[in-house]
Amino acid sequence: ALFLPSTVKSIEFRAFNDCRSLRLLILPHDIDLNKVGNGIIDETAIYQIAENAGVAYEEYEWGDITAESNLRVNEWLFHHMDAVPLHKLCSDSTVTTKQINDYLHEHGNDSALAI
Repeated sequence: ALFLPSTVKSIEFRAFNDCRSLRLLILPHDIDLNKVGNGIIDETAIYQIAENAGVAYEEYEWGDITAESNLRVNEWLFHHMDAVPLHKLCSDSTVTTKQINDYLHEHGNDSALAI
């Protein structure tokens, strides 16, 4: 798993390409998806999860990934953990333990087990 901090403002072309064991990648909550390069999760375990969810890179005849499909994959990557908000909350480096405790108090301790 890799939780990128909010100090990351851009991600280069194919940054995690071929990191086959990468199963979880949480992007910063404030990242501009237009500054996320093409194919950052190509050939990773999380890309297989994206494909199983119906989201995939599409390529031109010459092999480059289309901008539209890249944006769709990046949007999926940004939102795929929305159903488990505690994980997204904890990935934000500005979040305090009080905010985490407040979340657990409001949603119950079992919410930490939801994936």
